[in-house]
Amino acid sequence: MSGGITFGSDGSSAASAFGSFAEKYERGTGGATRHIARRLVSMSPPFSHGSIVLDNACGTGIVTEEIQRHVSSTYKGSDRDVSIKVIGADPAAPMVEVFQQKSKHAKANAAWPNVASLSLHTVAAEDLNEAIAPSNSVTHSYMNFGLFFCTNPAKAAEHVYRSLAPGGTAYLTCWADLGYLNAMQKVEKECNPDNPTLELPFGHKWEDPAYIKDVLHKSGFSEQNVKVVQEDSFYRAENLNEVARLLAELFLVLKGNSTGWSSEDAKSNWTTKLAEYLAEDEHFITDENGVAIRMLANVAICKK
Repeated sequence: MSGGITFGSDGSSAASAFGSFAEKYERGTGGATRHIARRLVSMSPPFSHGSIVLDNACGTGIVTEEIQRHVSSTYKGSDRDVSIKVIGADPAAPMVEVFQQKSKHAKANAAWPNVASLSLHTVAAEDLNEAIAPSNSVTHSYMNFGLFFCTNPAKAAEHVYRSLAPGGTAYLTCWADLGYLNAMQKVEKECNPDNPTLELPFGHKWEDPAYIKDVLHKSGFSEQNVKVVQEDSFYRAENLNEVARLLAELFLVLKGNSTGWSSEDAKSNWTTKLAEYLAEDEHFITDENGVAIRMLANVAICKK
């Protein structure tokens, strides 16, 4: 990461960057994080009356939405017996606010019938405490693409272990391959050759399943109770130009840039060139749903 562009070391930049991106998060991430959230929920142990969910680094509430969708579609007539308590936590206040507004809308329209209670907290994963997530209480714990943004991932993982109930399962995800990074790097090098190389804001070490396992083992999980599997995901849009436009906005977040583009011409030129490089990239695909960039996630499954 030496010489690369990263989020600030004080930990405030990641929350600030994604906070400014809150209203655009779902569209701006191309549905890739939701795709993985759906996979996590589908592989989870059954939900039941009294299940307690920790939606850690919750963002705009995608995991909770997917849990409700899963319960509604899976349990059918018995879904009224599934009553879930959800604890949501994220350091970015705008993200939490979007989640809060979703929950208010859902409550008004009886759209989340199985979420019996929802408590939201603007707090980083490494700062979770007993008042927010009591020890040995959580039956289903999720941290979807959040651990590698933490200023102290080891401490955050310790809180995941601490709060998980005996017999409970935790799911933590990190990107193994973002898919679009190589094309972005080429464009940035061409358009802004004097700038530092664009790098991942969380470091390449998180691409290695062995590194993730080591962090989780040290947090309290026994070696035999942690496994890391890899799952495909896709950054989707209607067409190539739309993908490039959306990624141009995400680029500012990855770069930790809160001031925006220097000009509309600079943005337009960067976006046009990105479309050209993406079209040539091996990760780019077209199918019946439009266009997509193939991505790969590391999924850690931990039991206590």
